[in-house]
Amino acid sequence: MAVILAGGFVNIIFAIIVFYILVVCVNIPNSENSFGKTLYFALQKTVEFLSVVFESLKMLFTGRVTINQFMGPVGISETISKTSGLQDYIYLLSLISLSLGVTNLLPIPALDGGKFVLLLIEAIRRKKLNEKTETTINLLGFAFIMTFSLYVAYNDILRIL
Repeated sequence: MAVILAGGFVNIIFAIIVFYILVVCVNIPNSENSFGKTLYFALQKTVEFLSVVFESLKMLFTGRVTINQFMGPVGISETISKTSGLQDYIYLLSLISLSLGVTNLLPIPALDGGKFVLLLIEAIRRKKLNEKTETTINLLGFAFIMTFSLYVAYNDILRIL
């Protein structure tokens, strides 16, 4: 179970490290920035963005945000192309890593979070899921993710054009 969750958490830890490096690089002349203060700032930025991600998910499920407002790889590429320097690029890199980490941990079959839920069910039942059942669940999750991704990419292209 820990291995399954590790990928998403590594993305989140990577974002913290990137925020930390960004603070150090931007504020090198300021000797008052201790390791602790800089790490605290990086953690604070990570928590702020994580709360935005969770609030966005909440808004999606309550209908206050539509799928049309999501951004996929095409939209992200467009946004990256408009960054104005290394600092903006690195900041965006950390935001993408955080988003990817959270998304991967969602309890959707075919993602790590979905696999974790299936392992949790097996642990509670004390019995392995039927391989065919697990495969079907994962294929349905994969079909959902692919359909969702294509729809988001289509909307990204429409926005760009």
